[in-house]
Amino acid sequence: MTPPNIHTRKPCRPAFSLVELSVAIAILLTLATAGAQLLGHTGIHTRKASTELITSLIEQARNTAITSRRHVILAIAEPGDIANTDERCRLGIFKVDSWPDSFDGVIRKAVQKGRWRALEAGLTISSGSFDDLDNPLDAPEIALQYGSESKPRSAKVHAIAFNPRGGIVLPASANPVLIRVAAGSYRDGKAIPRHNGISGAVTEQKIKIGRVTARPYQIKE
Repeated sequence: MTPPNIHTRKPCRPAFSLVELSVAIAILLTLATAGAQLLGHTGIHTRKASTELITSLIEQARNTAITSRRHVILAIAEPGDIANTDERCRLGIFKVDSWPDSFDGVIRKAVQKGRWRALEAGLTISSGSFDDLDNPLDAPEIALQYGSESKPRSAKVHAIAFNPRGGIVLPASANPVLIRVAAGSYRDGKAIPRHNGISGAVTEQKIKIGRVTARPYQIKE
């Protein structure tokens, strides 16, 4: 009987050389950088599209107020304000046939014009002041009652209200109005803007709306 050779080596498993490992790391870093740039460009395009949507809704609400000679509300509904199941902010236009002489925070018998329009996922309309402009998200919510008598609906929303001359009556002030479209998410129905990890700044686009003529335009910084 031949005794077993206890010195027999097991076959070596293939392994990466230092050069191969360096090449693999370089490829991964390149892919990560390209992915980050792609996501950044996608985020910019998404914010731009949502900003253009909001701008068009502002123009539509203003023009509806002028042509119908009625007060019109651009309502901003955060998650939970209306019967939606996702975490996206929505905007809707409502015509008010009879504006109260003394506003008590309740709009009764509003008529919705069109449907709620949702922002893209990953975007918020956030609170916070800038350059002494009035942010509707900083003002108290209003109670909005709409729908038919057989199917009444209600929501508590932030609002920009236009008078029949195309000016802004809500939020009540003499300052222009600000809307901040920021990258971020919602927690418990409130916007949590995303801060840049290096600078700490919020990634956002700002819309300024004139008080008298209510023309919207983007603020360039």
